[in-house]
Amino acid sequence: MNLSAANELLFSPFKVGSLIVWFYICMYLVQRFEFSPLIDNRYKAWINLLMLVAAPFVLFLALAFEVFKKIQNTGSPLIEAVVSSLGNAVKSIKYTKITGSRGGSSIILLDPSGRNINEIYGGQSNNDDTKQTVASAERLIGDAVDLLASDILINPTDGFNYDVRFRVDGNLRPYKKLNPDIYGAVVNSIKAISGMDIAEKRRPQDGAFVAKVPDGTVSFRVASAGVLHGEKLSIRVLNQKLAPQTLPEIGMDERACQAVRNVMAKESGMIVICGPTGSGKSTTLYAMLREIDFYQRNVITIEDPVEYVLAGAGQIEVNPKADITFAKALRSILRQDPDVICVGEIRDDETASIALKAAQTGHLVLATLHSSSNNASLVRLLDLGISPLLMASGLDLLISQRLIRRLCNNCKRQARLSEAQIKAFEKKRIDVTKIYEPAGCGKCNDTGYKGRIGVYDIMPIDNVAKNRISTGNIAVISNESDDEQMKTNLHRQAMKHVITGITSIDEAKRVTSG
Repeated sequence: MNLSAANELLFSPFKVGSLIVWFYICMYLVQRFEFSPLIDNRYKAWINLLMLVAAPFVLFLALAFEVFKKIQNTGSPLIEAVVSSLGNAVKSIKYTKITGSRGGSSIILLDPSGRNINEIYGGQSNNDDTKQTVASAERLIGDAVDLLASDILINPTDGFNYDVRFRVDGNLRPYKKLNPDIYGAVVNSIKAISGMDIAEKRRPQDGAFVAKVPDGTVSFRVASAGVLHGEKLSIRVLNQKLAPQTLPEIGMDERACQAVRNVMAKESGMIVICGPTGSGKSTTLYAMLREIDFYQRNVITIEDPVEYVLAGAGQIEVNPKADITFAKALRSILRQDPDVICVGEIRDDETASIALKAAQTGHLVLATLHSSSNNASLVRLLDLGISPLLMASGLDLLISQRLIRRLCNNCKRQARLSEAQIKAFEKKRIDVTKIYEPAGCGKCNDTGYKGRIGVYDIMPIDNVAKNRISTGNIAVISNESDDEQMKTNLHRQAMKHVITGITSIDEAKRVTSG
């Protein structure tokens, strides 16, 4: 009886559960330190041994430090800081694989044909140096995916320093510096997996590859160029799962959505989306295309490159080397009975002319144009040699847009407003307690922002505007006061996001003041 009682005490559920928790905490911290680039390889064995014995105590100290830091930086209550820090730790553990490094099972780089790096190297990637190089490249790509980066820039700053930066929410962030040996090997691995010539370091090249990650597949576009101190790589990250699906998801209010849907319901017409580089024009274009029933309407797109796959649509990729340009592809698809034509970008007079004529002859055309405002788009089309009459008869809707950053929901805090600001908001009966500002936490990399949302200036081309355009009286439409009106409209849209707690006052001013 005493032996039975002793066994029950030894193998009690609480002790077994505690042992399991202890084991997983130890393995988690062992992995984090084993694959951390901040720790020298000479000390990793001793640190791993320490983690196997005292990992829970180390984790407790790390959490205590995180709580103290959060209270000091944001002024959060103790309970709120503890809960937030525990949530960050749980999320970090959730996305860490116990079975190996990032370069092992959690991400695999493949070329467009599906071959991995071992197959590309002809089975010669089993030596330690090559394995370390591949692991470094996979870790870099995996970190970019985890941080929701849109671009990866690998740039030699001089003969001894090589910077890696990620573009996250439109802003560049430093990632790490690479020494010359690792830099060359990582660049060559990425070029090899992208189908590029690793021996050519001066001539610009383009390539592509894909990465298998735990929750799907991510595509990448690579461009290289020879620069002063070596070779520069720019990698565009195209994550299909992160693409907004509908117009409201990208930030359009009900009025803007209705204006777009009214034109898209027509058999013919043209919608032009304008804005500077990086303002989200392609994302808006895809959101519009997802509003279309591909079974009822024949949709063909011309893109450079095809960023996201649309099931049911015919997508053509521009390839100047194969003499496939926007204008030539547009001419050819007009013979394929399209109902909706999407032009990724209007770059020349021929493309603009064909697109506008297609809008006149029973096709709905969606296109983007690089210009600063709706009014500047009209001037740009005139500058391309488009006749005012063709513009007036083809155009139905112009959309100018910008992107503003969303506040991080984990760390945003009530904004500290001046007396003048409080009085201005209260005069408009706006609750100032729902206006927030960034604070910074682990989830947003201490920026205070995570994700972006669009603000839009919608300009329907009604009969009055068509009459003015057709007579060549563009100056009446595109004068300075109208540009100021565009800024006012964008600012008004941004302020709506401010008073609903989506973004901050400073961010709204930064984006809409220029």
